[in-house]
Amino acid sequence: MEGNGLLGLGAPRADWSRTPGRVPGIWLCVAGIVLAVPVPAAGLVLALVAVMLSVKALGVIPAGARGRRLTLAAVALAIAAILVSLVRIFA
Repeated sequence: MEGNGLLGLGAPRADWSRTPGRVPGIWLCVAGIVLAVPVPAAGLVLALVAVMLSVKALGVIPAGARGRRLTLAAVALAIAAILVSLVRIFA
């Protein structure tokens, strides 16, 4: 092992950008917000699916890891889309 330059590089970092549900969750929550006003039922369904995907990804990604903030933003936006959809349905 003497003279091995790879030992000085340190341990490889985990890549959490490929976590299932992270990217589809943000896209579905954006679609849910867009559809929450004109078609509240469709916006509600998309936002509920986005919350499920994002919370599932949030449980896999450790605190402080790259990509966790996008998942937290997706959860917050999806909850906002759910609230807007419910207000539009019951108002």
